[in-house]
Amino acid sequence: MISICIPIYNREMCDTVRLLANQAAQAGMQCEIVCIDDCSDSCYREANRLLHGMCRYVELERNIGRARIRNLFLQYARFDYLLFLDCDSLPPEGFLSRYAEVLRQRPRVVCGGRVYAAESDDREHHLRYAYGTRCESHTAAERSQHPYKSFMTNNFIVHREVLETIPFDERIALYGHEDTLFGYCLMQQGIPIVHIDNPVVNGDVESNSEFLRKTREGVRSLAAIYEWKKDDPQFLQQVSLLDFYGKVRRLGLDAFAGWMYRLWRPVLEKEFLKGKHVSMNAFAFYKLGLFIQLNRNKAKVDDI
Repeated sequence: MISICIPIYNREMCDTVRLLANQAAQAGMQCEIVCIDDCSDSCYREANRLLHGMCRYVELERNIGRARIRNLFLQYARFDYLLFLDCDSLPPEGFLSRYAEVLRQRPRVVCGGRVYAAESDDREHHLRYAYGTRCESHTAAERSQHPYKSFMTNNFIVHREVLETIPFDERIALYGHEDTLFGYCLMQQGIPIVHIDNPVVNGDVESNSEFLRKTREGVRSLAAIYEWKKDDPQFLQQVSLLDFYGKVRRLGLDAFAGWMYRLWRPVLEKEFLKGKHVSMNAFAFYKLGLFIQLNRNKAKVDDI
């Protein structure tokens, strides 16, 4: 019925696979679990080799990235529905049963959502927590208002025919926005997304410094996508950062915004790394300024 597909990178997965296998058994579901390791560090690969007796486990000799590895699951998954989970996702009790219920309606794509554990006083991880809870953790009703814009790859089901027809764009080699482009392609093809309340818990809240690094890499990835899609106004409106950039540019304020970014970047990064009070408006401006610099200079993200 369902092929549970988990791309792995630097994460031990035995406990999560056992949990999912137990849920499937309790629900009487026909399913398989397929794990593909994207060239993790040797200590994680050694630990995860125990998965050979628990599920289908594949190790890649080189890292191929978040887009290409999802397409690769089509070669290993046997069932019509593929449930994709990030390796840091923690499925709650009844998770698979809730998906089984909605699959009776034969949808094409289903998104379950994500939540975060209760906030702690740990400032070292507060930036990721603040962004996740304010910008990513939405109910099904909220996500359904903008179903394609709300698409995320951390917890979704797709019929294999859809993924065969609309594969993830393998030009995206960096972290981030493979889900942005995939969601847009679904919209172009008129394939509906069903949003339900079946969230996983994000089990790996990155440190402030690591999340800031990933944010910069994600903006760099979006800058590359912009080069491919800058003549597609519908796509530009669909992506919040690109829509924001377009409005600033039409007002003739992009050069000023870029100057302000260069001026305030050290201050903003210092505040983000402290993790005490995180303003999402300031964080959005930071990403805008970074995008402007990348778009103007075509520079590498490490150079600005």
